[in-house]
Amino acid sequence: MDKPIYLEYLRDETGLKKEKKKKIESFAMIPYYSLKDGNIEGVMGCKALIASVDGDPLSSDDLMSKRYLFVSSTTMASVFAMQGGMPADDAAALKNLYIGRMDDCETEEAIDELHTIMFLDFTRKVQEFKSSEDAEEKEGEPEKISRSIAKAMDYVRNNLNTKLTLEQIAKAVNLSPNYLATRFHKETGSTVQDYVRDVRIDVAEQMLKDSEYSLTEIARGLGFGSNSHFIKVFREKKNITPKQFRLKHYK
Repeated sequence: MDKPIYLEYLRDETGLKKEKKKKIESFAMIPYYSLKDGNIEGVMGCKALIASVDGDPLSSDDLMSKRYLFVSSTTMASVFAMQGGMPADDAAALKNLYIGRMDDCETEEAIDELHTIMFLDFTRKVQEFKSSEDAEEKEGEPEKISRSIAKAMDYVRNNLNTKLTLEQIAKAVNLSPNYLATRFHKETGSTVQDYVRDVRIDVAEQMLKDSEYSLTEIARGLGFGSNSHFIKVFREKKNITPKQFRLKHYK
């Protein structure tokens, strides 16, 4: 293939100036902070943003693009929900529930509507957990996500087709690699590379289910070094090979 798969779906076709794009990316993070705070009014005020939360224009295959963006956005929402107090198992279950519901959406409008519902549901759950705990402090709980770490997470979502080294991500958010690694782990409870892996595998699952791209094309398009590396990482995470997963779930 001439172009990576992920770029085919998520490439930037507008030629926005860097300065303008920076503002859009920062603006697009507002719903996540409202979600983390359990602020339903804040999320409701961002309905227009939630429908295209990444801020980037989509490729010619808009429906597929929305599907993959929904998966990566829901993964990110689950991380912010955990920072807001939602237990990790509950956040993962809700993430998987909405990714499953998205599979039944047949139009872009249906995915946009579900995206808003997903944000509101996560936000309500965070609000419930905040209320039930009455602001009790938990020892060892990760810190709240700072803007620089949120920006790093957003950069990962929009650059899955590249190698995504710690150094590359750190440079994109103007932090030193060591500082980014330390802060990311402290604030999210995950390493940078584990987060990159998890988002890639979530998107790979969706591509295996509803696209005809080969395993090699998916591996290359999502930044895996080789087909064998993709298979190894997928099997470690899902206890099944990509080929077996496709045979079981391909529509």
